[in-house]
Amino acid sequence: MDYLDMLAKLGVGNAHPGGFSETIEQLKQYPIKKGSKVLEVGCGTGRTACYLASQGYTVTAIDIREDMIEKAKARAKAENVKVVFKKGDVTSLPFGSNKFDVIMVESVTVFTDPAISCSEYFRVLKNKGVLYDREMLVTNKIPENIKKEMTEFYGFKKMMTVLEWTEQLYESGFSHVEVWKPTKFNSDMWKKELKFPDEHQQADEDAYDNTEVFKAVKRYEELMNAYHKYIGYGVMIGKKLL
Repeated sequence: MDYLDMLAKLGVGNAHPGGFSETIEQLKQYPIKKGSKVLEVGCGTGRTACYLASQGYTVTAIDIREDMIEKAKARAKAENVKVVFKKGDVTSLPFGSNKFDVIMVESVTVFTDPAISCSEYFRVLKNKGVLYDREMLVTNKIPENIKKEMTEFYGFKKMMTVLEWTEQLYESGFSHVEVWKPTKFNSDMWKKELKFPDEHQQADEDAYDNTEVFKAVKRYEELMNAYHKYIGYGVMIGKKLL
């Protein structure tokens, strides 16, 4: 069982770097203008999408996994919010050009070809639209054997530094790029999540008795404990100005 399968089985709603607590912090630091049409790419079980909808935004959300979409729809029903959920691939977004004011991404682009994904974000954004992409960052040079371990378990397509992410957004057409709050991983990060319990997490019935899930969680913890000094995270912000 790989990392994404494990997340799907457990129905995790805050697996992205920094967790849901930092999603809330980001939205306070960079409030989205009322009336904005928001696209969340790689919505998973829909926690961020549903929160945005609860704040009055028009939200569309996609994920490549059908099991995630079904859990996201169940969350929206439980939270009594309206979100348009669609199955879709980030490298070929199922929308016309210039459709959204804001794109929210939380640990998705790193699992794809960033050049293709970032170009798709740019394409579907309206002029003056903004991309917020929270991703893992390489903070120290990673030995090749360690990089291989991490990419094989997580399924990353490419591990990139702040400079490489910034260059990628500029190459994709964004006119102004900044990185908000680049942060190193640490052992106390989970404590902030206690303030935001996920009341609508939907684990599969057999998830906690599944030995493959247990093995995947154990492997995740081993890798993070052993190699966190090489990685961090931040929010790449790109503005489309034509």
